[in-house]
Amino acid sequence: MTGKNSDSKLASLLKIGRPAQRLLASSGLVFGGFATSTVFVSLFFYVASGSVDEMALYGLGRYVGLIIISGIIVKVFPQSSPRQLFRIGLILTAAFYLLIIVLRTSAVGLVVPLGLFNGAAAGIYWFGNNTLAFDVLSPDERSHYYGLSFAIMSILNVAMPLAGGLIISRVGGELGYVCVFGVSLVSFCLAWWTSRKLQTSTGVGAVSMRHALIVPPRQRGWSFIWIAIALHGFKQGGADLGMIVLVELATHSSSDQGIYVSIASLAGVASSVIAGRLPPLVRGRTMWIGALGYGMALILLLFGANFAILLVYGLVSGFAYPGLMVSLSSVVLDVIASDPSAAQLRGEYVLSREIATNVGRIVAISLLIGLMWFLSVTASILVVLCVAAIFQLVAAFLGRHASHSLRLA
Repeated sequence: MTGKNSDSKLASLLKIGRPAQRLLASSGLVFGGFATSTVFVSLFFYVASGSVDEMALYGLGRYVGLIIISGIIVKVFPQSSPRQLFRIGLILTAAFYLLIIVLRTSAVGLVVPLGLFNGAAAGIYWFGNNTLAFDVLSPDERSHYYGLSFAIMSILNVAMPLAGGLIISRVGGELGYVCVFGVSLVSFCLAWWTSRKLQTSTGVGAVSMRHALIVPPRQRGWSFIWIAIALHGFKQGGADLGMIVLVELATHSSSDQGIYVSIASLAGVASSVIAGRLPPLVRGRTMWIGALGYGMALILLLFGANFAILLVYGLVSGFAYPGLMVSLSSVVLDVIASDPSAAQLRGEYVLSREIATNVGRIVAISLLIGLMWFLSVTASILVVLCVAAIFQLVAAFLGRHASHSLRLA
């Protein structure tokens, strides 16, 4: 009886039920693994090779791998449950970090294959995670769940990169990176262990690749959402890679990389929770505020890219952007759920979502690589970031349009 009362009190406090809490707990450990080392994997390839191109090729391979594996899952393993995919993805992600630890600097010659492998591993995990989110979360839980999820992600992105940067600085060189990757390896193994309690649901079933690739026209609002997701993916691919390079050029310090990520993430903790608790009626305005805030932060970089300015940019953009991302994530699930055939077609929607996200990322990195043939590294990054800022305004407009259409339907 006491256990039930505790569960009830926790559910009332978090405003999500037990299945959603379990998903949040397992995902939190995954976030911890990613937060510890994602920046430092890219930085490792950059520092070890001395080339932005090598780091960009790793990112490009990773996002291509994400798309390829998503297509393979729905064709080869249509009956695999989302929980199975979630756990298999974690095993393969742990294997990737074990490979990096074993190969060390020899991994630089394998940036594309390793990127493809890591992308495939992450793709399996995210396909399972996103499908589980649709299966587990009720309409009333979605905003609260994503608000808590982004808040936890932000907290971990404060603590773990800071710790990772300090480890690399104190231990030094190659061994420092190995220690950080080892922490991530342990985190993914723990996430795999805790995920055994996740809710089991049916496989995604047969998925139409044709509909997933050309954007399902039968569902009102999905075309707008697909484009919005792709534009967000562009920002992820361009900004994440670009900021690693800008901080490295400004400081040449791994600990400063951790400080930058920590400050940007700390700013997003409160705004993520607030955005998750706002009613659906104000999602449109929240998305606009998030997109405008990100654009205003970018203006700072036009005045210089020293570390102080980069920190202020991270602070402002980190606080503003959850307004767009939390609300857009909720609208995505609402649009899917509004399809009467959503339960049967959820795999198709998840595949379409993964394709959109990674197409956006690939376009951003490809643009960056192309620009570096004509412009300096810093100028190329700033151009990509400016394009990303414009795209976020378009994403906010499309997300608001989809949300408004749902209320009128």
